[in-house]
Amino acid sequence: MGLFKNIFGAALGLKTYQNVYNRPIVIPPPGYVIKGMQQMGLGSTWKISYSKSNNMNVTSYFKINSSTTGYTMGADKWDISWP
Repeated sequence: MGLFKNIFGAALGLKTYQNVYNRPIVIPPPGYVIKGMQQMGLGSTWKISYSKSNNMNVTSYFKINSSTTGYTMGADKWDISWP
């Protein structure tokens, strides 16, 4: 039982490290607002929730990973950088 507890503690520490130090920097285009960023699992996939500035009651999202450097929606370009 002690080995399982150690593995669980290491996984929890890794997730905390990734949440604090490996968080992506997402810059939205004009007219958009970021509502939240959530890490998916223990990997480097993040869910970015956003809304348009003129329609704040509708929330949409997209997912990014560590190889993502930008995201395009029509003419709008999101800049993404990683520490």
